[in-house]
Amino acid sequence: MTTCPSTLPLRCPIDFSSEKFLMFVLDKMAYEYEKTHDDVIRLTLGKSELPPHPEIIEAMVEASRTFAKSTLVFPAGLPQLRERLAAHESERHGKPVRPDNVIVSVGTSTMFRNLFALLTRADDEVLLPLPYYPLYRFSAMLAGATVRYYRIDPDTMRLDVKSLRSQINERTRVVVVNSPGNPLGNVLTKEELLEIDRAVDGRAAIISDEIYANACFDGDAPSLAALPETRSPVIVTNAFSKGYRMYARRVGYAVVPDSLIEPLTVIQHHTLLTTDPIPQFGALAALARPQDVAELTASYRARRDYTVRKFAEVADVTALPAQGSFYFTLDCAAFMRRHKLASSLDLASEIMQSKHVATVPGSDFGLPQTLRLSYTSARYEEGIDRLVSFFSA
Repeated sequence: MTTCPSTLPLRCPIDFSSEKFLMFVLDKMAYEYEKTHDDVIRLTLGKSELPPHPEIIEAMVEASRTFAKSTLVFPAGLPQLRERLAAHESERHGKPVRPDNVIVSVGTSTMFRNLFALLTRADDEVLLPLPYYPLYRFSAMLAGATVRYYRIDPDTMRLDVKSLRSQINERTRVVVVNSPGNPLGNVLTKEELLEIDRAVDGRAAIISDEIYANACFDGDAPSLAALPETRSPVIVTNAFSKGYRMYARRVGYAVVPDSLIEPLTVIQHHTLLTTDPIPQFGALAALARPQDVAELTASYRARRDYTVRKFAEVADVTALPAQGSFYFTLDCAAFMRRHKLASSLDLASEIMQSKHVATVPGSDFGLPQTLRLSYTSARYEEGIDRLVSFFSA
């Protein structure tokens, strides 16, 4: 009698135990604390505390009750949603976008994985902003590409052009831009976007992650896609999870050059089949409600301002005032040195234990002496007050 081996040899070289997304580790820790405590505050996920607008919910309910709608299968997305998104992107960027160039998927995470698989191989390089959203890095690792970084200065929130130019070489295949950025909430200026395009100079594709473009606090975020002419091919990604509060409904999209339409669609033929049509009908309803985005942004702007005020007098912690996105970053380097804390995970765990506030270790984003806070809690101000108490003790 043969027995099955207890382990399977993985051919993937990634050390998965060291690549955990600590955001989910702390969110799970908060979940465990909630079983025995009723005062836990989560400042972890970029998931709004507010439900989608009732009209969006009703559109999804109606689609779920209508068999002809709930069973639609279009690997690249519902035609009517792609048409509406093309009109939306055309208006946003002041340039015509064809529906064929819009590919819908289950959020943008799978889109990045697929784009990196198409555009890179083992001897290629991907250039990411530092700090970065870990999806970019992990997608590159899955594709076997080498990761390099260009800097966003946390103190000034500005692009370090010198670091960008120094990292681009003949092996660079993809350059990722994220504005407003996660975690810093930095917003790149039009001139900075032009600098990126000049530096790349057609040698690589630029993927512009604009998922927070509708959550800007101090003016709009310029888009690479709106520049009059670019030297490099530009791909724009976006989704409905943030401004429209459809986090778990998983509807995202990419606006891609003609050469990527068929490859991306065929990948989804085989690996996705279709994005659930029910939330796609919700997305159609969401596009008719820009006022929802404006209301949410105003609320998070006020929370940003509250955080800046409260931390102004806190020693050993520097608040980095975000210009957009769902997040705020605290530079805790001095505090960690004084209290001999080895990592931001240790710091976040200590805060969770003593104050019952869940934060995200900055090591997730390449900033190991910081914490990221999400605005998306109805008790956000109370959470900030507890953090101020912790750091002031």
